[in-house]
Amino acid sequence: MLFPHLDGVIVELVERAATGVVTMHARARSEGADCPHCGSASGRVHGRCMRRLADAGVGGASVVIELLVRRFTCLAQLHQEIVALGFAGRIQTVQRYLRLLKAATAAPPVRGPAPRPRRIVRWIMTDPGNLTDEAADLKEIRTSCPELDAVTHHVRDFTAMMRDLTGDQLPAWMDRILADDLPALHSLVNGLSRDIDAATAGLSTPWSSGHASQDRRQSRIT
Repeated sequence: MLFPHLDGVIVELVERAATGVVTMHARARSEGADCPHCGSASGRVHGRCMRRLADAGVGGASVVIELLVRRFTCLAQLHQEIVALGFAGRIQTVQRYLRLLKAATAAPPVRGPAPRPRRIVRWIMTDPGNLTDEAADLKEIRTSCPELDAVTHHVRDFTAMMRDLTGDQLPAWMDRILADDLPALHSLVNGLSRDIDAATAGLSTPWSSGHASQDRRQSRIT
């Protein structure tokens, strides 16, 4: 072993700076410690701190160890200290309190990587009834981002106008967009405003100009 004195730690990363200094990032391997006052073992973590230690050089390079250590709480010692301050409860009461405190201060669950923007757009454009597992992900995103929540509402309202042929609702829909701070959709509204009658008619009739436009393109080609 190159560093036999580091048997009690876990080395997680080794970096070498341009100056030649080697930095080893490590953490203590032990899951508990014995109380120096009463000798009882404890695994309750009270806090963490970083210690920066200089070690013997290797190959002419200076070595620095950044060690993350944990401080443990001794329940018996803690009970003795607060009794001396006037606490009249039993040690079991302190134990229950520490358990509740640990639960209240537990680290939040680690989130996975954020979905790509293209995937979020696909979820927004999809009929909510056709979303399965993605529905919960989209709901979480909308909750954390008011702008995307507003966009989702506007997109689904526009989809409803297309489906139900209710083009008469287009002006009110445009007003709602302009009331929100959504510059990209404001550009869309400005474009629709230039020919609001044609846009309203397109959302009010079941007819499509798709085939006619294709025929005109083919006639120009021939």
